[in-house]
Amino acid sequence: MENKVNSFTEVTNNLIDQVNISLESLVSLNNSMTTQNDTATITIDQVNPVTGDASTVTYTIPSYNTVINKVNAISNTVDTFVKGEGVVLLSDGTYRQVSTVPVAKAPDRIINVTTPTKFTTRNNWFFESMMSPQLIVSFDLKNKIDDRSDRVMVKRVIFDNFNDEETQWFLDNVVGVDRTYYETITLYSINNKRYWEDEEEQLLTLSTEPYTGTFTITDKQTVDGKEWYYLDTMNYGIPSDSPVVKNHQLAIGDQLRYNNSIVKIDDIQINEQRIHTIQLVGLGNPTINNLFEIYSTPFSTKLLNIPIGFNECNAIFIKGINDDFNIVADEWSNSVSFYSNYLTLDDGSATLEEYYHTYVNDFGMQLEGQAKEKFIPAFYGVAPDPPVFQASNFAVKQINTHLNAALDVDNIKNTQTQIESVKTNINSLKTTIASQKAELVSLTNTGDRANLQNNIDANNSNLSKLTVQYESLVKSLATLAYDNSAVLVDPKYHIRGFFPIPAPKGTPAQEIIQFEYAYRYLKLDNTGTDLNTYSYADPSTGQTVRGVFTDWLIVPTNVKEKSYNAVTGAYEWVVENIGDGDVNNINQIDIPITKGEKVELKIRSISEAGWPLNPAKSVWSDTVIVDFPSNLAGTDQIVNILTDAAAEETTIKLDETLASAGIITHIDDSVPNPASGTGTYFKHQAKYLAVDNKTLDVNGNIKSTSTSDLQSYIENVIQKSYTSVINTANNTQYISTLAKIIQELVRCSSTNFDFSNLT
Repeated sequence: MENKVNSFTEVTNNLIDQVNISLESLVSLNNSMTTQNDTATITIDQVNPVTGDASTVTYTIPSYNTVINKVNAISNTVDTFVKGEGVVLLSDGTYRQVSTVPVAKAPDRIINVTTPTKFTTRNNWFFESMMSPQLIVSFDLKNKIDDRSDRVMVKRVIFDNFNDEETQWFLDNVVGVDRTYYETITLYSINNKRYWEDEEEQLLTLSTEPYTGTFTITDKQTVDGKEWYYLDTMNYGIPSDSPVVKNHQLAIGDQLRYNNSIVKIDDIQINEQRIHTIQLVGLGNPTINNLFEIYSTPFSTKLLNIPIGFNECNAIFIKGINDDFNIVADEWSNSVSFYSNYLTLDDGSATLEEYYHTYVNDFGMQLEGQAKEKFIPAFYGVAPDPPVFQASNFAVKQINTHLNAALDVDNIKNTQTQIESVKTNINSLKTTIASQKAELVSLTNTGDRANLQNNIDANNSNLSKLTVQYESLVKSLATLAYDNSAVLVDPKYHIRGFFPIPAPKGTPAQEIIQFEYAYRYLKLDNTGTDLNTYSYADPSTGQTVRGVFTDWLIVPTNVKEKSYNAVTGAYEWVVENIGDGDVNNINQIDIPITKGEKVELKIRSISEAGWPLNPAKSVWSDTVIVDFPSNLAGTDQIVNILTDAAAEETTIKLDETLASAGIITHIDDSVPNPASGTGTYFKHQAKYLAVDNKTLDVNGNIKSTSTSDLQSYIENVIQKSYTSVINTANNTQYISTLAKIIQELVRCSSTNFDFSNLT
């Protein structure tokens, strides 16, 4: 080869090549300033000076647009840190938020803190946090507070809707009206409405990524001057779905994260599953097999969740907080007022009231109730004193006087007096008649007998009248008892009375709210009844256990009542009023007792501390003995009168039945027989016995028959026989025979035959 080194021709050619390269570079640089592609290319034809071989070399330089995007990304990154929105990864693997301060300076030492001598109060209405599940209302504060704030101050003014009328007043006058905090409490005050205030710092809800999805870079190519990423999928989903359904598709404007860099999709080819991105934050340069993740801008939501309760009338006010300097806003927001029971579940399936009663376990309500009732635990209880009392505090009283309260007691007693008077007259007449009958059989004088018989008949007539009067009076008493539904039972007696209530003990004072009294019945010598022993087999040991059954009976009294004090906002024990007959007091005794019994009594006090599960109790008091008073009747006089009347009415009904059958008349016809050594009676008088009077014809046949009493019949037979005897010569034998016939007749009839009428 001809040596042309440093020849004019060579120098000229090299100069031409350099000029061409410069021109080509200038053209490419100019293109990089105007193209929208990511890069610009410079193509240079050059000759190797040693070998003389010609070749083409292509250089790729970033376009101006690419450089600007990277500079903007760097600027955004710096701005993010400056604004305090960025986080840094520490060596221990944790992240910390960046805070910007002008000068790094340690806080000054705190000195001269004043010792407190007074205290203040802060409302702390925390009961809604004790519900499971918790009930909340949500407020979207996006663009209403600083994006960097993660807390606010919330004041709830809770209206005291203690009845339906108050709730309706709140609905009519508060809900739907925009008021400031001061206007709201002023409205309550001028209308004398009660309310509570609860002010607390509330954290905003933690933000969750609205979307989830990763995209593996399968390839990275430059197409038409743009750098494209090929992905394994174009779909992503929502984290709340379980399992996650990737039914969302990437689109222009979506942001992706690669490590700590963020890019935005500015072009996309769905069919080819490739995207072109613009760098937003960071300088990361992902390549094949690296991952993109779907990314959402932080602070996109500012959601405040406030717990609420059942049946609450709320007026809510909110203040923002400057988290950089912990400064609270000067003014509260205007009111957001609502009645909680009218809220509906987010899916519309139930109202808050319905959901609360069905699903919510409200432990806060229990705590609130205990707080208002001022419950004192048993651990802090002080044993109360037993009551001190005497037997004279109690008296034995009849308790069933109400059964016959409608009866006219005076009328019953007057009627009973009349009955006894008539009964006395009846008995007297019966005695007189019996005496007269006895005298009648001993008289022989016809006139005396006739007079005495007339007296007997008159007395029998009076006896009949008195008997009718007696029966009428008895029936009137029985009817009175029936018409007034008289209860014919014995009186019941109880020991009743009151005893003093001991003073409360402890600090604060622990009220005595109940008593237990124990009693047993004693013998007349004041000793208890014989105790019985019972046995059973203990299943754990198999041994026989013997127990002695106590004769003491323990009875709890009523529990003291509590009422709500609207001034103190708590329940307080009501003072007992033993003067009110409609109230069953805690310090009253009621023990059954009957005539001839004695009762031994003792009492112990029960404190409110630990009540009702484990109340503090006193020791038993000294015992007293109460006797059944000797001046109290064991039975009721009126009941006895009515009982006797009812029994006597039964006897009268039996007598009436017997009289209608003639049995009474049959029995009353008897007369004493003085000739009998045993004092027997003649069963009937002859004048009350019937006999057939038969007339015979000349042949001795019965001509006719008539009925007369036996007395008249015998007198007629005797009279006729006597007349025949007078006219008969052998009258002595005839009379003797007739006398035997009469004697046999009298003996067979067992009748008192009166011969006084014979002449």
